[in-house]
Parts: sequence; structure tokens; C-alpha cells
Amino acid sequence: MNIVLIHGVLGAHIFVGKPYFNGVADHLRKTFGARVLEPELGPISRVATRARSLREAIVREFGTAPADKLILIAHSMGGLDARQMLTDHAELAQCVRSLTCVATPHLGSPVATLVNFIDPFHDAATDLSEAGARAINAKCPDREGIRYREVVGIGRLGKKPTANFFVPLRKIAGKESDGVVPVASALAGRHLLEEVHADHADIVGHDVDDIPELRPRKFEHLPLYERIVRDAATS
Repeated sequence: MNIVLIHGVLGAHIFVGKPYFNGVADHLRKTFGARVLEPELGPISRVATRARSLREAIVREFGTAPADKLILIAHSMGGLDARQMLTDHAELAQCVRSLTCVATPHLGSPVATLVNFIDPFHDAATDLSEAGARAINAKCPDREGIRYREVVGIGRLGKKPTANFFVPLRKIAGKESDGVVPVASALAGRHLLEEVHADHADIVGHDVDDIPELRPRKFEHLPLYERIVRDAATS
């Protein structure tokens, strides 16, 4: 089983001292005996650039015709990168079993739209803005033979739907969001796998206000990734 974990904007090392997908790669290796790749893409590069880097990393790791088709799991901007890669590289798309996008702004994020307005030369924000992401969504249709699924963060249970860090961002993104990505943008009429009670960082195993090792997590993320892989394996 070959799995690729594709990180979002700001890079693979945004969570200092912790993997971007916190503990996910090791968990999937132990649970499924999987071969797991965690490529490093440009932290604030355009989607087209990150998509090329993603393809190169996959080919280096698995070759151009892996015996086991690839299971792609992508968080946030990583979902746009993966869709762009599958559109630009038809030969590699034939080697992909599934793409599960986790909290991906297929129709953009108002937060990125604001950043792009303030700094129109911010490459990542250009593509993550509502106008930019909608353009990518329109030109990257799903490819036949690949199982596409969406995991959507709908905020935490209880009175505090997000970590404090995301509170001001949620005022921009809207109440129906994970603090960064609106639910409507993450789903975008696509194939829903799960809605989960998590904010944008919880869903990859990080509480940006707290130290989960010292107290119960707000969201237990590892079982989610097991379910994603089991779903992909049915395709």
C-alpha cells in the first residue's frame, strides 16, 4: 500500500517540532504496513509550482509505474495541488487509486481573499483566494478511475468551535467553517466522506492553543486517517 500525505500552505514544518500530519505516517505504517511519503512543497508557492514538485517527489519515491496504486491524502491547499497534478500529468493519474481532500478550499477561503487584497503578490494567497481557487476548481475536473472523497471540518463540539488562534479568522471565514475554510468551499458539491468536529489544525493533529500530550485532545485525528485509508482501499 502506497500513501502520500500532502501538506497545506506555509510548509511541512509549520508545526515546529512536529510532523505536519502529526503522527499519521507512523500510524499508517504500523496499522497497514504502508509505504508513506510526506513530500515537502513550497510553503507559499503557487499551486502549479507545488503540483510539479509533488509529481517529482512521487516519481522519486515510487517510480512512474508503482505496482500498488497511490492513495493521496491532502490537507487544505494540498488538495488543490493534488488536483492540479492529476490534471497536468495524465501518466501519473493512471497510477492513483484515490484522492481524499481534507479541509480543502475548492472554492477558496475569504481569509486568503483578504490576504491577497492586502498583498496581491502573495503567491499562495492568490490561488487560495475565492477567485483563484474557483479557477483551479473549474479547470481540474475529476479524472475517471480515481476515487475522490472530501473530509470537511465543521468546528469543535461545545461552546468554542475553534482554537483561540482561529477566532479572528473565523469571523472572516464565517461561522460555518473550520476557522479558515468555509464548509461550502470544502464540500463544493463533491463526494463527502465525513464531516468532523475539528478546526483546521485539529484535523491534522494539532491544537494550536494547547499541548495535547498533557490533556485529552479536542479531536482524535488518527482514527480518521484509518477510515480514509480503509475507504480508499475499497476503490
